[in-house]
Amino acid sequence: MNPERKDIFTLTIGSEMGFELGDFAKKLESGKAFRIWDVKEGGGSIECRPLIIGKTVYFTSLDSNLYAYDLPSKKLTWKFRAGGVFTGVSPVFWKGRIYVGSYDHNLYCIDAETGKEIWRFRAGNRIYTTASIGDGAVYFPSKDQYVYAIDAGTSKELWRFRTGGWTGSRPACRKGKVFAGSSDGNLYCLDAKTGKEIWRFLTEGNIYNKEEFPIKDDILYFGSDDQNLYAVRTEDGKEVWRFRTGGIVNGEAIINDGVIYFPSQDRNLYALDMHGKELWRFQTGDKIGAAPVFSEGVIYVGSTDHSFYAIDKEGRLLWKFRTDNEIWAPCAVKDGIVYFGSYDCHLYAVDAKTGKELFRFKTSSSQAARYTIEQKAVFEFNPPKVKETMNEEKDRYEVRAETIIDDTYRFKSEYVFKSEYQTGSDYK
Repeated sequence: MNPERKDIFTLTIGSEMGFELGDFAKKLESGKAFRIWDVKEGGGSIECRPLIIGKTVYFTSLDSNLYAYDLPSKKLTWKFRAGGVFTGVSPVFWKGRIYVGSYDHNLYCIDAETGKEIWRFRAGNRIYTTASIGDGAVYFPSKDQYVYAIDAGTSKELWRFRTGGWTGSRPACRKGKVFAGSSDGNLYCLDAKTGKEIWRFLTEGNIYNKEEFPIKDDILYFGSDDQNLYAVRTEDGKEVWRFRTGGIVNGEAIINDGVIYFPSQDRNLYALDMHGKELWRFQTGDKIGAAPVFSEGVIYVGSTDHSFYAIDKEGRLLWKFRTDNEIWAPCAVKDGIVYFGSYDCHLYAVDAKTGKELFRFKTSSSQAARYTIEQKAVFEFNPPKVKETMNEEKDRYEVRAETIIDDTYRFKSEYVFKSEYQTGSDYK
């Protein structure tokens, strides 16, 4: 555990309460709230980072399809249909196989050449984000509050770890540890072999990320709905510094040549030095909710203003490309071509130097996806201190709230429930 924290009370929660802990979150003194979203209409929107292996680009869509598209011929090679939408889920490649999770609760293992299903593993609820692979294990989170580890070859479950809220944070694997966030506001550090908790770091907001957190010199960088980018030591979870923005930070940082680049939903792409000092910021026309990509001295990033941007290392615009809807995912760059998806149901290929469109591919539906957002602003929830694996899960379990010793965060020591909640816009 983080040495700067202490437990302040214990209470027991039973299943007879009639709700899932992960569906509720604490109201913050600052007025911020945890967000829980759901797909209202699937449509053919693309919310993934394209994966390029050889001459094939793989990508998912909210039309429930995983696509394999041949680049030389510009023709579809195959598509695989799941039982639910793919939202925020990018395909991952390992030893000739593609791994993707779906709203239908399943993590799929697909033959990359044929598109045939090899196996599927069923979680307890929806899978919102991309899996990670390390040392032959697949790590992924689910809305059922668990982070899972399964054998990448056989789908055998190795362990599961329960957090205090729904989990949509892509795990990061490094040096025998797995790092994953949760809507309970915690970043968890787990033992990669056993799933045992090593430490946790508490923020004031949901931690949601589609890409792995960057780690450099044993410091992990991650964002939170509390509008901060954090630098935390991987050894013990101690905070090194934080940088405050004006909006949610759920697009991952990237690091290149001693500079940290990361987006915020305050419309800005930020550049910081390794000590957390701002070097510059570049403003788009709306929210940035996905990681930038750095390639050959250029930073590429999309925005919900419907535009995709190319920016130089000094924060100057090189070009921008306009689509017909929002962009919520990172791009892929290969051989001088940038590939990215849009909520307008197209995968685009544009010239990396000029921004000129080379071609586009339309998914099976022209209907853009729509989300509903619930701002859980009236229920106060203290995240549980749990260390359950699949062999330790009980029908009843203890929930421990914790806080840090200084005055940075303060929580009430009891639940306060009201039946009403606030609902935000249709989009994230």
